Amino acid sequence: MTTFTIIHGDDVDGLTCGAFLKRVKGGEFYLANYDNLDNALEKVQPPVDTLYICDLNIRDELEHELVRIKKFANINIIDHHQMSPELLKRLTKLGVKIRLETTDCAAVLVYDTFKNELGREARRLAAYAAISDMFEEGPLADPILGKMDRKFAQHEAQLLTHALTNDQSIDFKRRVMDELSKYNYPHRIEGVVEKAIQSLEEMTRIKESIPDNARIIGRVALMEASGDNSTGGLSNLLIDTLGVDVGISYKANDHYYNMSLRGEKDLEEHLGDISKELGLKYDGFGGGHQRASGIKVPKANLEAILDELVERINQ
Repeated sequence: MTTFTIIHGDDVDGLTCGAFLKRVKGGEFYLANYDNLDNALEKVQPPVDTLYICDLNIRDELEHELVRIKKFANINIIDHHQMSPELLKRLTKLGVKIRLETTDCAAVLVYDTFKNELGREARRLAAYAAISDMFEEGPLADPILGKMDRKFAQHEAQLLTHALTNDQSIDFKRRVMDELSKYNYPHRIEGVVEKAIQSLEEMTRIKESIPDNARIIGRVALMEASGDNSTGGLSNLLIDTLGVDVGISYKANDHYYNMSLRGEKDLEEHLGDISKELGLKYDGFGGGHQRASGIKVPKANLEAILDELVERINQ
């Protein structure tokens, strides 16, 4: 059996999915993100006969690649991102095995799928992913965390989270995945503590710059990200610094803008639904969770989509 696994390689949740599948399935791993998932799928060719896709937004426009791959490989999708009901039905009919639950993070779903093979120690890694992805209260994650030293797990999870914010190099991300697959503690992984501290200092610098650079419009704060700064991290800091309900940050990337939306804990609106709808409307794509989502749109449509996002959230 030749296995190929595509994971979301930018965060703790996706890399933990990879760590689990490395233990139980082995094979080749591609660390993808929402922007280059189409390129990752194109790389799946015979003699691959089993494909896993975890923690990535499966969009309708990727269906043709999945149809191609299904001709020679079994496809397994484990995810917590929304998928259109129509696409879900078509892929299921095609024979794709899909576990999609939006109430827990993807790594918890992978752990739950393979828990007999992964063993009890894997629960610790699943907890890191749930904490980092803000799914601690998920129906599967909550019982896992209920029997743990929560502060210990939180510290380890946040070290990973901040270290990956600081260093998105492929070498570092693969090192983290490999060490997690050995069930090593994050604070013992080379570079994690130092990179986490560097990230915290950079976050402090960004936080101090927000009052002079952000726009507040009702319940929403907007700010463009610069350099290597994470749009998701900036959006969270907008809420933290300015006390708004929703933070939106954006960064230019070739002909597009990548946008991150983050919401306060008790946000009633579903940012994932809004992002998916408006991403399509403005010739891009989007999606995500209730309090954390993303959108990619052509540069020419940035102001229009920002205006509509602000209007939707403030109505």
